Amino acid sequence: MYRTILFTLLTFSSLLGACEKNQTDASGAYGDGPKTPVPAALQGGWMYGYFSTTEYWNQNPAEYIGNGFELAIAFKFNVNGTYEQYFTSKTVSGGVATYHQSVTKGTVEINEASKTIVTHAHSAHYKQTKNGQTTENRDLADSEITKETQYTYEQGTEPNGTKHIRLKMKGTADALSFLLKF
Repeated sequence: MYRTILFTLLTFSSLLGACEKNQTDASGAYGDGPKTPVPAALQGGWMYGYFSTTEYWNQNPAEYIGNGFELAIAFKFNVNGTYEQYFTSKTVSGGVATYHQSVTKGTVEINEASKTIVTHAHSAHYKQTKNGQTTENRDLADSEITKETQYTYEQGTEPNGTKHIRLKMKGTADALSFLLKF
């Protein structure tokens, strides 16, 4: 559990990554950082998730608050060398359910020979809600965004036939399994 939380914090900090704001793609959201075409085997949406088996109810037994802890991280690798990274977490403490959500967009370099992925974030958006009320909803400033994150990966297939990639962020000991979801 400690390793998962540590990896989550490291991953969240990598969500905050961006390059200069030179815009060459149509929407301007991905920037013009270094990129390579994404191999067919890595294209699509990959997701890692976790939830707690602890359930919370309000003092009013009719009001369900939810799981004590939820976490999901997803990558969408596009054929043209761009990516999107999604992060969401939820905690329940003292009867307050807090969500943290972010989406980061940028370019990606994938080296199949060395099994490495380098993301070059360009823009990021963050939202926080507490008990359903938005408390923060904004684009992150360049100074809040990590410019580059490096991963190693291994591809495989789960026993049920679902494809997975095991991603390990540079500087961490353990890889997380991301399943092909979309």
